Amino acid sequence: MSDTSRSSSRTPKARHVGKGVMWLLNLALGLTTVGVLSIAGAVVYLKNNPVTAPVWVQSRIEARLEQVLPEARITFGEMAFVMEDNWTPRVRLRDVVVQSLDGQELLHFNEFRATLASGPLLQRQFQPRDLSLSGMVATLRRSADGSFFLQSGLSGLSGNRQAATLPQLVGQVDTLLLSPAMSALREVDLRALTLRYEDVRADRVWTMDGGRLRLIRDGENLTISADLAVLDGGAGVATLAANYTSRIGETEAEFGVNFDGVAAGDIAAQGPAFAWLGVLQAPISGSVRSGFTPQGRFAPLAASLNISEGVVQPNAATEPIPFEEARSYFNYDPEARFLQFDALSVRSKWISGEAAGSAALGLDAQGSTLTDLVGQINLSGLRANPADLYEAPVELAGVDLDFRLTLDPFKLTLGRAQLSDQGKTAILNGVVEADPKGWRLALDARMDAIERDRLLTLWPERAAPGTRDWVATNLKAGQVSNIDLALRRAPDMTPQTYLAFDFEEGDVRYVKTLPNITDAQGHFSLAENRLVVSVDKGDVIPPQGGAIEMSGSSFIIPDVRAKDGTPAVVRLKTRSSVTAALSLLNMPPLSVMDKANLPEALAGGEAELEGTLAMTLRKGQRIKVDYHVNGGLRRLNSDVLVKGRKIEADRLELRADNKAFRLEGPASLDGLPVNVSYTQPVGKGAGPAKLLADLELSERTLDRFGVALPPGTVSGSGKAEVEITIAKGKPPQLKLQSDLRGIRVSVPQVSWSKPASRAGALALSIELGSVPKVESLSFSAPGLAANGSVTLGANAALERVRFDSVKVGDWLDVPLDLIGRGKGRPVQVVLRGGTLDLRRAEFGDSKPNPAAPPMEVALNRLQITDTIALTGIKGRFNTAKGLDGNFQAQLNGAVPVQGRLLPQSGRSAVRLQSDDAGAVLRAAGLLKQVVGGSLSLVLLPVGSGGAFDGKLDVGGVAIKDAPGIAALLNAVSVVGLVNELNGDGIYFDEVEARFRLTPNRLTLTEASAVGASMGLSMDGTYVLNTGQIAMQGVISPVYLLNGIGSLFTRKGEGLIGFNYALSGLAKEPKVSVNPLSALTPAMFREIFRAPPPDLPEVDGITESTLPSEPQNTERPVARTFEGR
Repeated sequence: MSDTSRSSSRTPKARHVGKGVMWLLNLALGLTTVGVLSIAGAVVYLKNNPVTAPVWVQSRIEARLEQVLPEARITFGEMAFVMEDNWTPRVRLRDVVVQSLDGQELLHFNEFRATLASGPLLQRQFQPRDLSLSGMVATLRRSADGSFFLQSGLSGLSGNRQAATLPQLVGQVDTLLLSPAMSALREVDLRALTLRYEDVRADRVWTMDGGRLRLIRDGENLTISADLAVLDGGAGVATLAANYTSRIGETEAEFGVNFDGVAAGDIAAQGPAFAWLGVLQAPISGSVRSGFTPQGRFAPLAASLNISEGVVQPNAATEPIPFEEARSYFNYDPEARFLQFDALSVRSKWISGEAAGSAALGLDAQGSTLTDLVGQINLSGLRANPADLYEAPVELAGVDLDFRLTLDPFKLTLGRAQLSDQGKTAILNGVVEADPKGWRLALDARMDAIERDRLLTLWPERAAPGTRDWVATNLKAGQVSNIDLALRRAPDMTPQTYLAFDFEEGDVRYVKTLPNITDAQGHFSLAENRLVVSVDKGDVIPPQGGAIEMSGSSFIIPDVRAKDGTPAVVRLKTRSSVTAALSLLNMPPLSVMDKANLPEALAGGEAELEGTLAMTLRKGQRIKVDYHVNGGLRRLNSDVLVKGRKIEADRLELRADNKAFRLEGPASLDGLPVNVSYTQPVGKGAGPAKLLADLELSERTLDRFGVALPPGTVSGSGKAEVEITIAKGKPPQLKLQSDLRGIRVSVPQVSWSKPASRAGALALSIELGSVPKVESLSFSAPGLAANGSVTLGANAALERVRFDSVKVGDWLDVPLDLIGRGKGRPVQVVLRGGTLDLRRAEFGDSKPNPAAPPMEVALNRLQITDTIALTGIKGRFNTAKGLDGNFQAQLNGAVPVQGRLLPQSGRSAVRLQSDDAGAVLRAAGLLKQVVGGSLSLVLLPVGSGGAFDGKLDVGGVAIKDAPGIAALLNAVSVVGLVNELNGDGIYFDEVEARFRLTPNRLTLTEASAVGASMGLSMDGTYVLNTGQIAMQGVISPVYLLNGIGSLFTRKGEGLIGFNYALSGLAKEPKVSVNPLSALTPAMFREIFRAPPPDLPEVDGITESTLPSEPQNTERPVARTFEGR
C-alpha cells in the first residue's frame, strides 16, 4: 500500500494527534533553543525562588532570537529563572508573542516553560529536558492528494512541517528528537491547545479546543498522548483521547483513539473503513486501535463503536429511519481492503437484532475514497416493526444477506438475501436508493411456502390494507406456496406492490352472499394495484342441485386504491347440473330465477357456464351487481319452460344478464325438432317470457298443438316460426307462422291443393293451457284462403274449428265450422253463410265415407248462372263426391224454391222446383209475362266454366201482356187470342224447353207451349247482356182442334200453323209471319223455316248433355186440356 493510501486510511484522532505533535515539537524546539541561550550564562542561586531576568538580558535574548529567526520578531512580557528541588533549572516566559516583520501577530503563548538538563548545562550546553507550553494554536491540513501540512502559526518559518504521509510527519519529530540539541529532551507538555484540522479531501473542518498533548521520551521509545474537545458547531461537545507509541527513528508504531459523542459523519470522513457510517445521523462513542507497519502503511484496525440514538438518513430528502442504539465491533485490513464485523447489533422500533459478517471495500484510484462495499452479513434474533406497521413486532429467525453498498449516491443492492422463518425460507433481492428527492426502493422476494395465518402476520395492516383485508376475510384456511413479492417505491410515483402466491385446500369467498369455494386451489396476484384471485380447482355447494365445479373462475378488483365503492369483477367458469347452476344464479344479489319468475329446478341436464359479475363494494351497503353469464346446457330436459310441454336438447346456449335470461339452440318440443330461443326479461316491470323457435311444420306438428285436420289435408314438412309468450299466472300463448314451402296441402272436397314447392302463408295463435285453444288460424295459398279458430274439448279432442272466412278460388267464400265428433270419426262441416258460385265450382271426388255426417249449409248466395242465383239457401249435403242434397232457397232473393244439388263432372247439377213458375221466370229475368203454374228446372253443368244444359218444364201457366206474342197474333189476325192475351192471358197447360245457357247467351234448341187456345213452338238465341233475340217457330191457333198436326211435326205445332220469326230487342221485338206456311201441310213446314241453332261449343262439347226425350206416341185428340 502506498503512503498516500496508508495516510488516507488513518483514523481521525490519529491525524489530530500527529498534527499537534509536529507543530508543538517544532515550536518547542525553537523556543527551547532561545531559552537555553538565555539561561546559559546564569546560575540560579536561590532554590525555588524565581528570579526575573533584567531588561538588558531579555533584550539580548530577544536580539539573539531575531538572529536565529530573522523572519519574525519575538517578544515576551516576563522572563524568570527557577531552580527546582532537584536543582534542575527551569526557564519561564510569559506573554510570548511572535509577529511578522510587518507587525502581524503570528503566535501568542500565555506561558512557556523549559527545564534544562543539568549535565549538559554544567558543560555550558543548553539542552531542554522538559518543555511546557500553554495557549498554543495550530492547524493541521490534509490535502486532496493525502499529504499533511502542519502549521504552528509561524507561516513561512521553520516551524511549518509538511509530509506526504502521517508516518513521515511523525518521522520529522523523530529527527528533531535525535538531534544533539534535543538529546536530553524527555517530555513536552502542551496545554490549552487549539487545533484546527482541515480535511480538503472530505471538504470538512474540525476545531479542537482546550486540548492537552504530551510527548514522553523513554529511552528509544516515544509516547504521545492527547486529550481534545471537538467542537461541532452546536451545543454538543465531543471528546477525543489519543495515544501513539513508537521507537524513535522507526516507522513502525501503534496508536489508539478513544472518543465520545463524535458525530457519525465526522467519523465517516476519516477513512474508507468508516465511510459506511456516513448515512447515520447519530453521536458515536468508541475506540479504535491500529498502527503503522515498518513500511509506513496502516496496520490492521480494530474498532468498537457504540452508536447512540439517531436515524439513518443518507440525505436531507430521505425520510429518516430512527433507531435507539447500535453497536459494532469490526476489524479492517487495509492491505486486503477487508472489513470483518465480529458483532453488529441494533435496537430500534423499526428493527432489532444481531449481525455478523464481512465486506470487501472498493476504493478509487488514489485508494482514499470508498467506491463500494460488497459483503455478506448474517442477521439473527430479528424483531421488526418498521414505521409501526404492526401492533407488535414480528420475529424472524434470521437473514443471510449478500449486498453491495455505494455511498455517493447511496445505493444498497441486495444480491441475495435468504430469510428464515418458522422453518420456511424466503429469498430476497433488490435495491434501496436515496436520490435527491427521497427513498427509492425496488425489492423482490420469493418463498416456497407459508401458512396462511403467518402470511397475514407478516403482511402489515397498513400495506395495501384493502387487499390484506380481502385476503383475511375471503381466503380462509388453506396452504400458501410459491410466493412472489415485489415492492416499488419512488419519490415521484405511488408505491407499487406486487404479490402473487398459489393456494390450496382453501376456502375462498368471492361474493359475501354466495357460497364459498371449498377445497379451493388457485393463484392470487396483486399487480399494479389490480387484485386477481383465480381458482384452478374448487367446488361451490348451492341450495339445490349438488356441487358446482369452479375451475377457471376468478375474482378481480381492478384498482384496490379505489375508496368510494371499490369495483370488483367475478369471472365465473362453472360445471354442474343445470339445477345447481340456476340455483347459484338465483342467490342474492343475482336472484336471476326469481326475477325471471322461474323455478331453480327449471330443467334437468348439465351446465357449463362462464360469465362476469361486476360489483361495487361498499361497506354496509347492499351489493349491486351487473352480471353477464353464458354457457351451454347439455342433455337438457324440461317440462317447466313451457308448462305441459316437454323440451329436450343435446345442448342449449344460456345467456343471462340484468335485462334478460336466454336459452338458445336446437331442441325438441314435444318430440318436434325446433331451433329454440327462450328469452325471459328480468327486473322490475319486466315483460313476459318469449320462446322463439324454428320448427318442423308437418301433420304431426299440428296434431301436437291440437290443430286437428282431416287426414291427408297436410303432407310433407316445412319450416315454421313459433313464438310462445309465457306470462306469470296465464297459459302460454303460441304464435306460429310458416310460408308452407315443402308442405302439400289438399282439400279434395273442393278440388284444391297446394304443391309442396309453392309458397303460402299459415298463421296460428294458440293458448297452450291444459286444453289448448287455437284462438286464431289464418291460411292462404294460391286458390285458397281461410281464417278462423279452433276449440278443443276434454283430452284435447277437437270440438270445433271455426273459420270466419274460407275462400277457394273465385267460386267459394264462406264462413264454416268443422265440428268434431270424437276420435276417429270424421268432422261435420257447417257452412254459416257466404257465397258459392256453381259456374266456377270444382268439387273433387273423394272416397265415400258412410260415417261422414252431412254438411249443414246456410249459404247467403248460390250463384247458378250470371242471372240466376239462389239466396238464403239452407240444406244438408253429402260431400263424398261433391255437393249432394236438398235445399230451400229464394231465387234471386225474390221467390222461394226448393231443389237439389248433385255432383256431376266435377261441378254441381241443379234441380229447381217451384209452385209459382211465373214468379220464378220473372225473378230469373227470363219471362215477365208468365203468371202462375208449376216449374221444374234442371241445369246440368257443361265443361269447366259457367255453362249449363237446361230443361224447363212448366205446367198450368198463363201468358199475358206479352208484346212479342201479341204482335205475332196480330200478324196472323187471331183477334180473339189477342183479346185473351190482353185480358186474363193465354193459358198453357204445358211448357217445355231445352237449352244451353252460357254466361252471356241462351241457346234455345227446342221449346213448346201447349194450350187449348194455342200451340207454340220456338227455337233460337237470346243474348243476355244486350237483350237481343233471334227466335223462330210455329204458332198454331185453336190447338184443341188443330193439335192433331203434332203427329207429323214438333210438339206445340198443329195441322195448320204459321211460321214466324222474332228479332231485335226482346222488349220490342220485330215480328215476321209467313202466311203461305198455313197452307203447307205440317210435315212440309220445315221448308219455310231455318234449322234450329247449333249449340255453342263449351270445352269441346257441342252436343247437349241432357238425356234424350222418349218418343212421343201420345195422340193429341185423346188429350185432355185443363183450363181454358
